[in-house]
Order: sequence, then C-alpha cells, then structure tokens
Amino acid sequence: MKSLSVAALAFVLVLGCLFVYVAEDIPAFGDPNSAPNRYVKLFDTDAAGLVDDLNQGVIPASLNAKIEEIGLPLPSGVAKLKEGEWEAVIIPEETEQHFYPKEQKYYFITKKGDELWVYRYGLFKRFVEEGVHETKVSNMVTYILADYRGYDTLGETTVIFTAGVAVLLLLRRTGKRPE
Repeated sequence: MKSLSVAALAFVLVLGCLFVYVAEDIPAFGDPNSAPNRYVKLFDTDAAGLVDDLNQGVIPASLNAKIEEIGLPLPSGVAKLKEGEWEAVIIPEETEQHFYPKEQKYYFITKKGDELWVYRYGLFKRFVEEGVHETKVSNMVTYILADYRGYDTLGETTVIFTAGVAVLLLLRRTGKRPE
C-alpha cells in the first residue's frame, strides 16, 4: 500500500475508535429522564432554614450566593412543584433583543435528606417544552437547527463544504498515470 493509503486507513481507524468511545456515553434513545436530557447537578447545600423560604416563594440568600459564585444567572422567583421540589426561574438578558419569554425555568431544587440539591435544566428540556411556542414552527428538528442553532449549523455546513472541496481537489490531482 502507498503511504497515503496507510495514513488514511489509520485516520479512519482513529475516528472510528473515537466514535465508539463517545457513543458509549449516549443515553438510551428517547429517554426523557436521562441526566443530559433532564438536568445537570450544580451543587448541594444544607437545607436547614432554606425550605421555609422556598415554600414561601423566596430564594434564600445563601443559594443566590452559591449560584453567583458559579457564574450562572440568579433566579428571579421560585415555585413549589410538590413536597420537597421547587422550580426556580430566571429572566434572561436577551429578553428585549429576541422573542424569548420573560421568565424561563432554569433551576430544579430538590430536598434529599437534610440537603438541598440544585440542578440546572438541560437545553433539551427547554427545546421540547418551549420550542413551538417561541418559534411557531411545529417540527422540532427544524426549530432547533434553524432558530436555536443557526450559526452553529452554518459553521458545520461550512466545514462540510470545505471538506468536499478538498476531496474534489485531491481526486483531480495530476500525477504519473499508467499508460
């Protein structure tokens, strides 16, 4: 084999191994409660004195301090879902610039034993619940690609186009041809 063929084979094998490595972490298809689809744990804290504030719709100062320390947006309100579970909402900065709703579910807080666990909702959950309302497009794939990930999709298209041009240029190379 030529050296180019060996290099290409090695490259394909490395990409295949990388694909298998990444695919092992993908949750079961369609599982809405898998961790990446539902929420991401941020931190846990002692629940002493915080539960009463949350039940009254007030975000405790200690929770705000921890959220601010992480660098995430501070919640503007909280609503009780059921005993020991709350949802906190934020008012996003881009509200005036785009058509996003004024408040968005952003944090999920649950009491486990003597601790409060604070999660951030995953983007997937937001796409499913708010996508049709925000974009007025009934097809989920279309509104995610066109409205939420527009520039990212443009970048991917550019990369694919560049790769296609490179392959065409490689195929058109002139060199010694057997006669």
